[in-house]
Amino acid sequence: MTVKAQLIAEIEEIDNPIALVQIFEIMQLIKQNITKNNTLLSKFAGCLSDEDAQDMRSIVNNEFNAIEGEW
Repeated sequence: MTVKAQLIAEIEEIDNPIALVQIFEIMQLIKQNITKNNTLLSKFAGCLSDEDAQDMRSIVNNEFNAIEGEW
């Protein structure tokens, strides 16, 4: 069962209207936060050239994909 199906099944079992309203309000807050995060990230879309982006990928791969010394 997917998480979505599981959530739907759980919600369908709730008889308390106050609990349903609370769940609805929480969902609205979550959706608002997702929209805000997407808006913040979209400000940076396209701000790097392909060459700069590739340079950043290379640096991250070179510096952070290997563990040096003992752990």
